[in-house]
Amino acid sequence: MKKIVWLLMMVVMPMLANAAFSRNADLDDEDELLHRLDQYIARRDEFSSKKEKKLVRMKKKQNLTSDKRERLSLYNQIYREYYTYRYDSAMVYANRGLQLAEQLHDDYFINLNKINRAAVLSTGGFYSQAEDLLLSLKSEDISPKLMQYYYYTLTWVYNYWGAFCERSEFKEEMQDKKRLYLAKTLEYVGNKHSALYYYLSGELEYLLHRTDKKVLGWYQKALAASPIDSRVHASAAYCIARYYQDNGQMDIYEKYLVKAAISDQICPLKENLALQELSTYLYNKDAKYAKRVSKYIYCSMEDAQFYNNRLRMVEISRILPLITETNHQQGIRQNRIITASLVVVSIVSLGFLAMMFFVFRINKRLAKSRREVKSQNTLLDELNQKLLNTNKRRETYMRLFMDISAVYIKKLDDFRKLVSRKIKAKQTADLLTAINSYKLSEEEASSFYNRFDKAFMDLYPNFVDEFNQLLLPEKQIVLPAPNSLTKELRIYALMRLGITDGQELATLLFYSTQTIYNYKTAIRKRAKDLTTFDAAINQLCNVIG
Repeated sequence: MKKIVWLLMMVVMPMLANAAFSRNADLDDEDELLHRLDQYIARRDEFSSKKEKKLVRMKKKQNLTSDKRERLSLYNQIYREYYTYRYDSAMVYANRGLQLAEQLHDDYFINLNKINRAAVLSTGGFYSQAEDLLLSLKSEDISPKLMQYYYYTLTWVYNYWGAFCERSEFKEEMQDKKRLYLAKTLEYVGNKHSALYYYLSGELEYLLHRTDKKVLGWYQKALAASPIDSRVHASAAYCIARYYQDNGQMDIYEKYLVKAAISDQICPLKENLALQELSTYLYNKDAKYAKRVSKYIYCSMEDAQFYNNRLRMVEISRILPLITETNHQQGIRQNRIITASLVVVSIVSLGFLAMMFFVFRINKRLAKSRREVKSQNTLLDELNQKLLNTNKRRETYMRLFMDISAVYIKKLDDFRKLVSRKIKAKQTADLLTAINSYKLSEEEASSFYNRFDKAFMDLYPNFVDEFNQLLLPEKQIVLPAPNSLTKELRIYALMRLGITDGQELATLLFYSTQTIYNYKTAIRKRAKDLTTFDAAINQLCNVIG
């Protein structure tokens, strides 16, 4: 009997010790992982600076080439760099590539840049516009080289759209469309041993059997086949984390979520999700992560605003108030603890000197705690204010849009009644005179100018000042009245909004294309530096709002 007890102790005790060691090791692994992530977050500016330098080199090369077809290729390369980095800049190069391709009648690059434009529209939250643009392309007119990219882009449109419709009746519809186009994408992937093929296979398997081990196998192969500074690597790590979350293995879920966040920082990807999801997970896990959660959610908001990603900003806005309230409650608890400590110390104090010593030390801790809480709350207040400003601006322009729509609906109805009345009275000559009336066009144009000027000056209040900085001191433009642009400024205001085609400018402003050309030529003669003037227009009022 004693031998049996001794044998049991020899077997059980090492097992218990090993279990205790494993628990401590897991804690150490988590601390090490989060510390490693913090180190990469501290180098965010370094990774962004490296990205910016690469973009500067590519832009210089593009400016130096005179071969238009080579420039088409460079536009596409610059777009690819901007695609997950900055929405506005990616859209600029997609539009430039499309405009040049249409000038050269190059069908391949026309379709490529239309797909590029749809891809960036989907990341910016314009899902229906992206869908319409892609579905307007006929598959028989698309080069076989572009079919993978075409279906892949459709897949991501419905992926983003599905995330936006997460809690709505349209979620299943978006999932079905994503599954359909994902399968088509896989048919056109040439290399069946590439990281992309493994990743897409995992995505398709996930949509069919999300907790099956085959899903994990595909994602792990994609992770192993891709470098850490690639989007596929970050996406594969995130999907592995999602798999373990679905299977209830939260420790491994956290591990791969950190890996995905680290890859996002190195790339660097400003259109990302891992860090945002990690902050939410840590927030729900334990209050001890409060400082890290604040830092991570701030970085996520910074990335979303830098990229101008509406979906991410909406998602972050849901958790920000909760974090603010948690920090506030934590501050209250700390104050209560400190106050209670002071009372206890006062009661048990053995003397005046001992009491003063303890009060001094506790007050020092209190001041430090208050400074930290105040600093965190100030940071969160700033983020909340930015969200409020974004909402106010959105509501303002929605009201302006509705107002303009109501005015033109009424005018169309009045004109319909006039036409009906004249026809019934057989006053067709009067009707023709009214239609050809210059006064009517002049009034419509004046109304459009007034509304456009006000809306544009509200959106870009510093536009005129920054525009004048591009002109010679003696050639500055003076506004005729507040919130009223000159004819020349109105042309460049539309160009700042991305409308660069002369015919389109002429149509919007009720001018001839020659008049547009004359105004632009006159302004260019007043520029300080003619070689950089056009490129500088797109950089005016380059702010996030």
